[in-house]
Amino acid sequence: MHDDISRSFSPARAAPSRMSTFLSSGSGSTVYWLMIVVLLVGVFVADLWSPLGVAMPTFYVAALLLIVALPGVREKILVALACTALTILDYSLSLAVTEIPAWIPIFNHLLTIALIWIVVALGVRHRRTEDAMRQSEERFRALVEASSQIVWTADGAGKIVEDSASWRAFTGQTFEQRQGSGWLNAYHPNDHKRIQAHWESATANKTPLEAQYRIRRHDGQWRWTWVRAVPLLAANGSARGWVGMNTDITERKQAEADTLFLLDLSDCIRLASDPDELTWAVAVAVGEYLQTERCSFVETDPESNRFSIHRDYRLHLPSLVGTYTLDALGPNIVKECKAGQNTVVFDTARDERTAQYMKNYRRIGVGAFAAAPLLHDGRLRSALFVSTAEPRDWSERDVALIAAAAERTWLAVEKLRLNTALRQSEEALRDADRRKDEFLATLAHELRNPLALIRNVVSLAQSSEFSEAEHRWGRDIIDKQVNYLTRLTDDLFDVSRIAQEKLGLHKEHLDLAEIIRIAVDSSRPFIDHRGHEITVSLPPVPVYVNADRVRLTQVFMNLINNAAKYSPKAGQIELSVAQQSDHATVRVKDTGIGIAPESLPRLFDLFYQADRSFTRAEGGLGLGLTLVHRIIEMHGGNVRAHSPGINQGSEFVVYLPVLHKPPQKEISIEPDRDSSITAPRVRRILVADDFPQSAETLAQLLRQEGYDVQIAQDGLEAFEVAARSRPDVVVLDLAMPTLNGYEAARKIREQHWGKDVVLIALTGWGQQRDRHRTKEAGFDAHLTKPVRYEAIIELLGNLEMGKSIDKIASSG
Repeated sequence: MHDDISRSFSPARAAPSRMSTFLSSGSGSTVYWLMIVVLLVGVFVADLWSPLGVAMPTFYVAALLLIVALPGVREKILVALACTALTILDYSLSLAVTEIPAWIPIFNHLLTIALIWIVVALGVRHRRTEDAMRQSEERFRALVEASSQIVWTADGAGKIVEDSASWRAFTGQTFEQRQGSGWLNAYHPNDHKRIQAHWESATANKTPLEAQYRIRRHDGQWRWTWVRAVPLLAANGSARGWVGMNTDITERKQAEADTLFLLDLSDCIRLASDPDELTWAVAVAVGEYLQTERCSFVETDPESNRFSIHRDYRLHLPSLVGTYTLDALGPNIVKECKAGQNTVVFDTARDERTAQYMKNYRRIGVGAFAAAPLLHDGRLRSALFVSTAEPRDWSERDVALIAAAAERTWLAVEKLRLNTALRQSEEALRDADRRKDEFLATLAHELRNPLALIRNVVSLAQSSEFSEAEHRWGRDIIDKQVNYLTRLTDDLFDVSRIAQEKLGLHKEHLDLAEIIRIAVDSSRPFIDHRGHEITVSLPPVPVYVNADRVRLTQVFMNLINNAAKYSPKAGQIELSVAQQSDHATVRVKDTGIGIAPESLPRLFDLFYQADRSFTRAEGGLGLGLTLVHRIIEMHGGNVRAHSPGINQGSEFVVYLPVLHKPPQKEISIEPDRDSSITAPRVRRILVADDFPQSAETLAQLLRQEGYDVQIAQDGLEAFEVAARSRPDVVVLDLAMPTLNGYEAARKIREQHWGKDVVLIALTGWGQQRDRHRTKEAGFDAHLTKPVRYEAIIELLGNLEMGKSIDKIASSG
């Protein structure tokens, strides 16, 4: 046991130990053996001269006392051998005495020798037992010291009356400071009342004490200790004293506290619904728990070599919210983080990884820090950064806790973001489905109105009282409604092409002012009809852009028409063009009904329409702004909408990249056509369409122009009729039964009579890939339904005049 216990409860072993020490010295050994010789010889001579029957007991007693008193085994055996020799000598001298029987001296001397060696054997055994106990005590003492145990003793009343080396070494208290109740001052002041109550109860009831208290170590740190004290009871039940032990359990307490902290953190993470609020809450919790000045999650972008802090916990320090370069931390720090290693710096001024960047760290108040990086797919995505203003000796426990908090939090953040994305996706799908239904309902409404007008005009035309003037009036109505339906269909096709990224642009170098003038002139009739006034402001010098003439004109016509449509009569429309650095700005501003703030973010979404139900009479599908947005994006620009609110007007701003050098005009010289060559006269035309009414009406119109027209209702019939009649022009629908238009065209081209036949595709399919397919099949022109009758007559007239078919191949 500890030396304190040995000294207190084994005083009997102190004398032999001191004698052994004395005998181990050289001078002590000589005097010692001289005293033993004198003692044994003196006792032996005294026994020889003593009266008969007295000698042996005196010598015997002296020999036993010497054997018992001697500490070492070797000394005991030497004395026993000497006594045995003297006993034998005494027996040989006693043979001269004849007054007593011969067996009595033999018996006495043998008994003496036997007893001497029995005592030696018992002494040796006792000595070995003591050695074993001492070794056991030494091992126990070493174990106590290695395990930071504090062993102490007290008297029966619980007062400290003896010093404790282990207590003194741990707390720094001297024995004088500990005496009485002075030991209480080593414990935390907040624990004093509890300690006194527990100790008084244990000493009064003589029951063991077990408790946990904080005690101040010699370096000033408060350490948690587990205290156990047991009473040493006398036979009558009273306490002779107390033996106590304090075990340092600070690490265990800290581990328990860390576990509880992480459990609480897990509950917080489990209940979180917003990733940004979660990272903020964890940063605050970790910063307060570890008692640091800063704590925050940083999001990194290694490709741009930057990191961002969105929110940070800070204690009496300025915020670090913002974006910074990774180089400011030092390349070695960044390298460790990218490798996924927990990075610890005890002192930014002394650490070789951060010393040369000390200005950066000092500016933000960082004297020491620990960072737990978070990787995704092998790339650094984020890190939990914890720092103090002064140098700090980060423990393994601190770093492990930071890493655990970072990992748990980031997994939850990614899960929350994924759930949010899924939820937003579901909401977007539901919203898209709702807007699709609204769009279809609107489309049906927009189709019914012109169809109803056309039906009414047809019914009136069937009346016998329908005059020629009324016939012209009816034709004008039908023409307008057909044009409206055509524009509606074109918008639908354009949106479909853009959505599938199949809308092609034919870009050229253009003066933006020219496009604006064309768009204003095209929209002028509608503006005048609404009674609006439009003001156009153009820059004094040309602004050149690389754009598709038709599509860009379509964009500005849509914006101008929208401004006119959604402004009350006699409104003001302002259109201005300006060049700023490397982009041009076109503004279309009106004094109309405005746009609600909640509608602005989604104004350009497909199928989305702001609540303008009171303007429903103007019609439309609400596709115009979607087309504007997508077409401008395809030109490398963007468009934005602004409005102060309902009935406060609106403004649309288009940004387009500009060309800094004016375009070079290309001069081309076309060879004169040989006037002696005359174009063939087009007389015979074959029209093939599986929709009989469509073929009949077109044939009737062509016959009125003097053409010889035949009709077929599928591709195979078209080929057979063409083989018999050898037409000059064949107009083919593409989607026909038996033999489609592509196959019929190829089959006609394979015939010797079909080499010079002009093939015209008349179809509802008008995308670029459809035009490529018709060209590959051998068609000369591609017309998209519904096509103006005038365009067909113009095409046929151009053929008769010998103009190149390539110039009109994409009409319609």
